[in-house]
Amino acid sequence: MTPLVPPLGRWMPEGSDLHPPAGWSWKVPPEAWMVRLTSRGAVADRAAILHDLGWAALEGGEVTEGARLFEEGLALCRRQRAARAQLPRLLTGLSAADRVRGLYTSAAERARAAHECSEDAWAEFHAALSLATAWRLAGDAIVATRHHYVALRLAGPLGHEADVAALLDLVTPGSGRPDDHLLRPEVLHRLALIDAEGLLRNGVTPVWPAGVTPFAVLDETRRLPRVREALRLRLPDVPDLTIRVIVRGRPGLDVAGRFVPLHGDARSLALLAYLVECGPSPWPVVADAVLDEGDRSEVYAQVKYHLSRVRGLLGEPRAVTLRRGRLALSPHWTWTSDVREAGPPVRLDAPLDWLDALA
Repeated sequence: MTPLVPPLGRWMPEGSDLHPPAGWSWKVPPEAWMVRLTSRGAVADRAAILHDLGWAALEGGEVTEGARLFEEGLALCRRQRAARAQLPRLLTGLSAADRVRGLYTSAAERARAAHECSEDAWAEFHAALSLATAWRLAGDAIVATRHHYVALRLAGPLGHEADVAALLDLVTPGSGRPDDHLLRPEVLHRLALIDAEGLLRNGVTPVWPAGVTPFAVLDETRRLPRVREALRLRLPDVPDLTIRVIVRGRPGLDVAGRFVPLHGDARSLALLAYLVECGPSPWPVVADAVLDEGDRSEVYAQVKYHLSRVRGLLGEPRAVTLRRGRLALSPHWTWTSDVREAGPPVRLDAPLDWLDALA
């Protein structure tokens, strides 16, 4: 999801029973889509449907519902390799949902991850423009300018040079705003909202643009206080960014109230629990506490595997970092664990001596 509308409903040819009819919405989705979502197979179709429904919900201003649909699609991508072609699009959608909620760092991280795993021109372009938009709305003009130029380079074959140039002019005024007749309606709507802020600052009542989507209003007006006041708009609350590592009972992660189960080897959770309780640590120390023994290269490979697994579960490429030999949890989240709580024995296939040391 970017200031430009990505293609929706175009993943099946016209004439297919899955091609959406005119006037569909996330509230009234095509019946064939709902049938396909309840099937056990066709995982690629299901991921594409969840992407399109999440996008449509977001366009309608239903940010929480849009994020839920994108998260459901991401969970499908994690479980089924056949769905992974939709991964960059779903990450870009979640980037937009985070951006609307004011979570600009998370929005940028998701967009960057989408850009890195994109395999086609459309996905790469929309991810780059989402990354640029996240930094623009976060107020970092230098980083935003750099990513806008990346998006501008990718826009050429897709015919969106004028649109990206107009958005770039918002970051670096004077770089050249193309004539309005060259721009897509969704870009014109955003420019009109930003122009309205200047008019209101000078005591002039603007003419509000027709056809602007609730998403565009929510996305832009966090940085347009006069427009927000004139529209009597209440922005979505910034949610708490919490991750709870659950190792008692059913192992998994509680991510802002959403349970993500962990199947199989639970030492990934043991690694997280160690970092929650003991703080940033050299990777050999963490590995010695929670992983199998072996030579240094084998143990390091285990550490990298568990990091990749956790990042995939969370959909957050920088949830856990390994820099200069030290493992650390992202400071943008509040991390807790249940390892010190009373309850059934901890169900981890990992050494637990370090728990006794904490006690």
